[in-house]
Amino acid sequence: MHPTSRSTSAFESTLFSSTRWVPDTLRPSAHFARPQLVLLTPDILPPDFRPHRALPSAEPFDLPPARVPTGEISEKWRELQSRILADEKMIAACRSNENTCSQAARRFLAIVKLGRKHEGRARLGWLNRTVNVTIRQASDWALYRVADYWASPLETLDSGAGDCEDYAILKYVALRELGVSSDDLRFVIVQDDRRLTEHAIVAVRSQQNWLVLDNRTMVILSTQDVRNYHPLLALSAQAPAVAAIDLAGRSN
Repeated sequence: MHPTSRSTSAFESTLFSSTRWVPDTLRPSAHFARPQLVLLTPDILPPDFRPHRALPSAEPFDLPPARVPTGEISEKWRELQSRILADEKMIAACRSNENTCSQAARRFLAIVKLGRKHEGRARLGWLNRTVNVTIRQASDWALYRVADYWASPLETLDSGAGDCEDYAILKYVALRELGVSSDDLRFVIVQDDRRLTEHAIVAVRSQQNWLVLDNRTMVILSTQDVRNYHPLLALSAQAPAVAAIDLAGRSN
């Protein structure tokens, strides 16, 4: 579901550029043959590492995770975290001295400032809508000349464009800036059974429910109400994170 027309405040209209919608999909992957969540450790495995050890807390879509080591996904997620950390340093410097601010950092801080005017689920809805209308959809190939790239928030705001992962990453980091604990955030890749594509969303735990922020819709739904999505991969900023494995039980 792509938004069409929306009213914005005069400030938002100035801050956010017009939006052109094009189809966004993730590349088909044979690695995620079924929606079984497992734990992915982006750094060094803990001393008490045990394969298939269940987490005490519930995860999005009510799927129980278990611990397994991984390679490619772990490295990709860790590399993204390093770029997010660099973004956060630039944002902190921007707060201290506006003369150091890039346009992307100014836009990020404006989003966070406006987001603080809302509370609870209304804040989630506002952020979801704002990012959806701020960023135009474009493929990784068009932007970065690579098949698959997870952009940091400032990279996305600098280009003003991105695919579904980039929307989700920007929302994820903005929510952390707004005070949401990393324990209550997941970057989730799902299989959209309706469109027959893979897709990236953010899941936020609010009052014991996991809610979905999605660039395909302005509506905030719980994971239990999103019938056409099946989770393939879920990641957290903290180690260990959550991921998926294939039918053979091999880590991705």
